[in-house]
Amino acid sequence: MTVVAETVAARPGAAGSNGKASRPAVRGMLLSPAVAALVVLALAGPAGAGHPWHAALLTIDAESLQRLTAAGRPVVAVDVRPPAAYRGGRLPGARSIPLSSLGARRNEVPGEPLVVLYGDEGLEEAATAYRYLRAGGHGNVFVLEGGLAAWRARGYEIER
Repeated sequence: MTVVAETVAARPGAAGSNGKASRPAVRGMLLSPAVAALVVLALAGPAGAGHPWHAALLTIDAESLQRLTAAGRPVVAVDVRPPAAYRGGRLPGARSIPLSSLGARRNEVPGEPLVVLYGDEGLEEAATAYRYLRAGGHGNVFVLEGGLAAWRARGYEIER
């Protein structure tokens, strides 16, 4: 796709019948598709219907996480649920850093190995923690799709 943008340039010395400058000349300029896409994205606003814009959420499913840990890959699981929920059952080796205390304990989240955040089910609890950590410079952070409920549903080990 090629987009044509119009630029306007006044012709030097061009005057209409009334002695004033006549309408400027218009000439076409071709934009590459990449530049055109950037222009469209730059002009586009946030999603409609009052929904706030959020950066992409990087997720990992329970099966992929289990394969990584079984292969001995360095993964740090962080449980963002309240302490009582953590004591009731968690991913093997998970650290408890409740969402309510993440601000004060942010330095406990390592920067290097893969970090997987999870809550009870769904993404909301862990997504909030994810956005906070990513904004603070943590790059290797993912959210467990479906949370602990998805891990349990697969029949994977639960630590107590």
